[in-house]
Amino acid sequence: MRRPSSRQRRLVILSLAVIAFGLAYYAGSRYKDRSLLPPTISGVAIHPPTPLPELPESADTLLKPEALSGHWSLLMLDPHAGETRSPALVRLLQVHNRLASEPDLQRKLVYLYLAPSLQGETQQAIERLGDNLHALTGDADQVAEIFRRFGVEPDSETAALYLIGPQVRLHALFTPDQDTATITVDLTTLITLEP
Repeated sequence: MRRPSSRQRRLVILSLAVIAFGLAYYAGSRYKDRSLLPPTISGVAIHPPTPLPELPESADTLLKPEALSGHWSLLMLDPHAGETRSPALVRLLQVHNRLASEPDLQRKLVYLYLAPSLQGETQQAIERLGDNLHALTGDADQVAEIFRRFGVEPDSETAALYLIGPQVRLHALFTPDQDTATITVDLTTLITLEP
């Protein structure tokens, strides 16, 4: 019996290396760490979460990041503030009301409504609707810049909702096409993933 030539040995070693690589790749892709993947939701998960731009609290005050730290927040930007039954405000209140059936989740969320030039009585009326509802406003240029950074068009009918995590980072956005039941399921998925 003849010994294999060096060329044949190299071919066998190369074949074994390719097979070993293929098996390792298959095993790695099949059993990879699921915590590194973004959660599966109907909305748009932002992975990795991105820092939140500064938000105005009033015409002359910026909202401090510490005010949003440590809890989840749902932000609605409303280009149609002041109109009766603003679609954005109605949508935020629908999500708020839908989550009333989930008291644990409701306690973990703060609802932020940002609109240009809210009048004092309107701001107070919104905040009277719930302890965790807060109306924010700022001067027109300041709010227009924030809307631009979020991609909210002044003529949009209904704006998206933005989920802000406890580390003051954007985790997800929920488009106007999503109904409140779907948003509630997505919020439950995202908020229960983290302590």
